[in-house]
Amino acid sequence: MAFTILPDKDPDSVEPYFIVWCSADGTNDGSANDTGELQGATISTSTWTVETGLTEDSSNTSSVTIQGITYAINTAAAITLSGGTADTEYTLTNRITTSDGRTLDKSVIICCFEQ
Repeated sequence: MAFTILPDKDPDSVEPYFIVWCSADGTNDGSANDTGELQGATISTSTWTVETGLTEDSSNTSSVTIQGITYAINTAAAITLSGGTADTEYTLTNRITTSDGRTLDKSVIICCFEQ
């Protein structure tokens, strides 16, 4: 299984992290040409499995702007995390159900370091 490595987290910080499920350029055009996992669908439900040691403070699928690209509501999953132990690697899994009935999982790695 391939994992995406997200930016590092300081154990004392509370930070948002995102998984973008629509195409890499931020579009979700509703066609079979959509290159993201959504393939024109949207996120109906999103749940996170967080490894022990990190705390999920909140999660949502609201519209979000990341590095100047705005992703529409229900095309990206966000989670806000607190806690963690320095020099520890954590795995998080986001499971979504799409508007067309598919269930998709994506796991990511967050490394925790004192910053």
